[in-house]
Amino acid sequence: MKRLVVCVLLVGCGGDDSGGGNVAVDNLGTELASVSCSKQFECCSDAEIMDLYMGITINDHPIATEADCNEFSNALLSGLLVPEYKESLAAGRIEYDGTAAADCIADIQSLSCDQYNSGDIDSVLPTCRPFVIPKVGDGGACGEDYECTSGFCDGETEDGPDGMCKPKPGAGEACTDDCADGLYCGFDTSGGGEMCMPKLANGETCNLDDRCMSDYCADGGMCAEKPPLCQGS
Repeated sequence: MKRLVVCVLLVGCGGDDSGGGNVAVDNLGTELASVSCSKQFECCSDAEIMDLYMGITINDHPIATEADCNEFSNALLSGLLVPEYKESLAAGRIEYDGTAAADCIADIQSLSCDQYNSGDIDSVLPTCRPFVIPKVGDGGACGEDYECTSGFCDGETEDGPDGMCKPKPGAGEACTDDCADGLYCGFDTSGGGEMCMPKLANGETCNLDDRCMSDYCADGGMCAEKPPLCQGS
């Protein structure tokens, strides 16, 4: 699946105070799956839905209905994301704001298809506030980036030793994945290994989305404006 659209991109964000209600962490996956699938099937054509879920099946058939989408997305979010959040909560590494989560979900549901399809979260939900709040400062043990106030957990491994919260590497500094804003982690052709480099402008050659300032590397291998998530019917 190319994108578990807007809601997954919004993990860790919340809405303003207009929505009301509270989403318990145990229900977060169900609620995020529901709002994401609702907007997908409101705003995307049948062909676009097939493209979004290309190669993904549920109960041995392609995802073709909103119910299929809900079943798959809920299993993914409730089975993977929520347990990670609960583990971090138990370890005291994050706080969770269920009111902010409820407000965010309400805000996503209220988006027009033009807003939703833009994929530009900062512009369509400018009042979002975090519903997952990191509590680990630099130098503290971490297992996920979202546990760190810096947004960067260095050296963590799945089911392995903890990493350490650190500032994201800056321009010219060694990296393995993350870099400070406006930079990407790429291979230094002069032999210096991987280091943080300025993101590429539209029209420059690329091979991955995260190399581009637009966060979109077109099929021809060139940075370009990101296309809409869907065009609709």
